[in-house]
Amino acid sequence: MKSKFFSITILPIAAFILTLSIFFCGCKKDQLTINEEKRFAEVGFKPAPSNPYDGGWGVTLKPDGVVDIAPGGDVIYRGTYKINGKNLKISTDQMKFNFEILSETEIKEKQYGTILRLIP
Repeated sequence: MKSKFFSITILPIAAFILTLSIFFCGCKKDQLTINEEKRFAEVGFKPAPSNPYDGGWGVTLKPDGVVDIAPGGDVIYRGTYKINGKNLKISTDQMKFNFEILSETEIKEKQYGTILRLIP
């Protein structure tokens, strides 16, 4: 009698709790929260004397999902961004960029490896 009670009552509850635990552990938490405008600039950038208009990489993330990105040079593109866990995806009409979120203050462009740091 005890073994029947155990298999009918306890095992399904234990399986349900285990399933919930796995589900919640598997959910990704966004590594970067944008509740105010945040500006990132390329770490260690020094402009070449022959190209004084090059400002290096720059990214400005706004709370409404809008981004301004300057991928080197002096042209700023407006687009949108999405954050999913450690990934930041930026899309403009002209191009797309993928960044890895290293911390709340640093992001890294995946294709070129450029690191950008939050400007205080």
